[in-house]
Amino acid sequence: MDNNTKFNTYIQALTQYVTREGNSKVPAIHIEKFEEKDIALGAWVGYVRQRYRKNQLSQDRIDKISSVPNWQWGPFQPGPATDAQRNQEIFTLRSAGKSLREIADIFDLSRQRVHQILKKSESQPAS
Repeated sequence: MDNNTKFNTYIQALTQYVTREGNSKVPAIHIEKFEEKDIALGAWVGYVRQRYRKNQLSQDRIDKISSVPNWQWGPFQPGPATDAQRNQEIFTLRSAGKSLREIADIFDLSRQRVHQILKKSESQPAS
């Protein structure tokens, strides 16, 4: 499958998801069933949002993605009022057994950023 065909398939799967869910907040681990195929939609949405933020998407692709009803490039807000509050919530979720990916989805962060926050929290003395 060439890149344009694959891109168009993902756009159709995204449209299906957004139509069903009413929003474009696709969890990173979400697999969308489209035309009897499993589409790793969550990973793809994260990838295109990242490329968009880095100005690495063609205008044609930006236009196609933007035309999906209810599409949002993010970041999604509102979140915790402060970074300290958000970081505490991340630490609490991790302590409760949530994966880095699940936490990243909740806060619209990369897994690497969640890992950094957790590392920083562990190295700080208890107050």
